[in-house]
Order: sequence, then C-alpha cells, then structure tokens
Amino acid sequence: MSLTVIPARSKQEFALFMDLPWSLYENSPLWTPGLKSQDAELLTPGEHPFWESARRELFLVLRDGRPVGRIAAIVDEKYNAYANEKCGAFGFFECTNDREAAHALLDAARDWLVAQGMSFMRGPLNPSANYTCGLLVDGFELAPTIMMPWNPPYYAELLEGWHLRKEQDLFAYLMERSRFSPPDWLNEEVARLKAEARFTCRTSSKATLAQDIRTMLDLYKVSWAKNWGFSPLSDGEAEQHVKELKSVLDPEFFVLFFHNNEPAAGMVALPDMAPLLRRLNGKLGISALWHWWQSRAEIRGGYRIILFGIREEFRLMGLPLLLLDYLLEKARQNPDFQWVEGSWVLEDNVAVNELIEDFSGRITKRYRIYRREIQP
Repeated sequence: MSLTVIPARSKQEFALFMDLPWSLYENSPLWTPGLKSQDAELLTPGEHPFWESARRELFLVLRDGRPVGRIAAIVDEKYNAYANEKCGAFGFFECTNDREAAHALLDAARDWLVAQGMSFMRGPLNPSANYTCGLLVDGFELAPTIMMPWNPPYYAELLEGWHLRKEQDLFAYLMERSRFSPPDWLNEEVARLKAEARFTCRTSSKATLAQDIRTMLDLYKVSWAKNWGFSPLSDGEAEQHVKELKSVLDPEFFVLFFHNNEPAAGMVALPDMAPLLRRLNGKLGISALWHWWQSRAEIRGGYRIILFGIREEFRLMGLPLLLLDYLLEKARQNPDFQWVEGSWVLEDNVAVNELIEDFSGRITKRYRIYRREIQP
C-alpha cells in the first residue's frame, strides 16, 4: 500500500487536516473536540495572534490516497528568544495505529524544522505551552476537562518508537467534594493567616471581568517566568484569551488577592464545558441551546483550575493556602459543585504538588511532553 506525506497548504488540504480527527475518533466517546471554527482560527496565520511571531508547516500522510494522519511543525520565535533555545515544536498530531505513517509524519516535521535551523523537537504543543499541550499517557478511562487533550494509548508507542523521549510530565489533580478533608494543621494555619489579614481578596464580577482577566494574565506572566517551558503571551494573545475566557468564566470561581492594594495572586477555575463540547461535536448550530440544557448539570458539577499564579515575593506568606481554601469554601457554598481538576501541574513543581495533595487532591491523569535532538 502506498504512503505519501504532503504539506497541507491549499484550502482543500487544510480542510482535510481539520476534519481528520472526526474520522479517527468516531468510535471514541471520550474524545472532546473543540469548536472547529476556533481550531481553524488558531491554526491560521493572519487570523490568530500567536502567528505574529511564529511560523508553521502542516503535513498530512496519505495511505492509498486517504488521509490517515497529520502533524504541525512549529517555530515559536518568541519562546526561543525568551528561553534562548532553538526549539522546534510539533503539535496537532493525530494518526491511525500505523507506525510507518506516524514516523513518516515525524520525519517530515523534523526535516522542516532542521531547515528552519532548530536544534531539537518538543511536543505535543498545540501550538505552545500556553494552549493545549501534552500527550495523555495515564488516565485514558477518564473524560478530559475543558481545554485538555485525550488520545488513545497507542500514541505513546508511535512517538517513542521514533526515539522521542520524555522531557516533562504534567499532572491533572482531582479534588472531590466527598473527599474534602484537609488535616487539622492545615485548617489551623489557614485560620491563622486569615486572622493576620495581610491580604485582601475579591471575586471578579461582570463589570470588572475583562480587566481582572488582564490582571490575572499579568500575574501568570511574572509568577511562571522561571518555570520550565514558559513563554510570555504577546499583547495580542492576551487579548485573545480575554475574549475567549469571558465567554465561559464563572466570576464566583475567579479570585484575586491583594497586598497593599497591589495584585499578589490569583486563580481562575472554569466550569467544565467538555460535556457540552462533546455534544456539539465541533459545531455551533441551532441545537446548541438544547445541548447546553441537556449538559447543564454536568457543567455545573465540575470545574478546572486553568490559571494559578502567585508573585514570588508572596509565596512563603501563606497565599497558596489561602487560594485553595477560597476555592474549597466557594465549592462548599455551591450545592451543584462536585469536583475540581487542577491541570496541568508540572511534575517538578513539588511545592504545588504537595499543596494540592494536602487539600485532598490526587493525580488522576498524566500528560507527557517529549523531546528529541535533531541536529548532529
């Protein structure tokens, strides 16, 4: 059977690239597609601000003329300048359980990245760590939460068979209402911190939401600056995130903490819209409201912590405890609330991992970022 790799440059080829996951996952009820229009915008230079400082090539692999896999090769100049690296990313990887086809895709991505002067490959990044990233390697039986990926187990075999190796794991922690039982010492420490009143906090609101999101993204930028894989958002990307978060964010689960009226920390937990997205199957149409009505109980029951940031100078002053205590208190006040997922958390961020575990969190999913050197 013939195998061909082609760049997806024409309108028709781009459509094949976008449509491929639906043919692969038609019998996978846990797969959660995004809205196809948003995904297409994210992948289109000139339409999404990520590409103002990045470039990419999309590839399709055809088996006897039929698409069986896809991949994007990406150069993020903003990240490389920030990290002083020559990283070539790969992302948006999907493929049938076909080792030859998968490796042909990875070969094509590598060759393009080598021609761009990159020294190593890292991924999956879709298209960077500020968006969806990582390959699911543990927790396949669980549905993904909003803006988190799901893939079949054989993907790891395809990537590792091409000599990609683990660079970093990302954890998803689950905190369930039925298991909220912080130890006594933790409750006593939280009570002490509240009594000291060194920090003030406020929940966001519809009137302040847009500016609060900008404040949160600024906190994210400074608090994550030294973390592995971090890249600051451009102004355009930040505005794009403001627009997207405003449409789904519950202000009650968005809190900012202040020290002397200056932002010190913040946390955003999004309602888990994944059940609705699975119903929508990539398209907004006249039935969208009906689908929301049918999935509303699931959406109200689960949340995902998507942003969590504390300025470095305040991390040893108890703010991590106050942030999670705020979340759990809000959860207790909300009769619909059942669980919250903290994802993703870096494997090497030991302090945050231990903190979540102290608040009854347990790891339920693991995502992997791979790396391979591509220059001699």
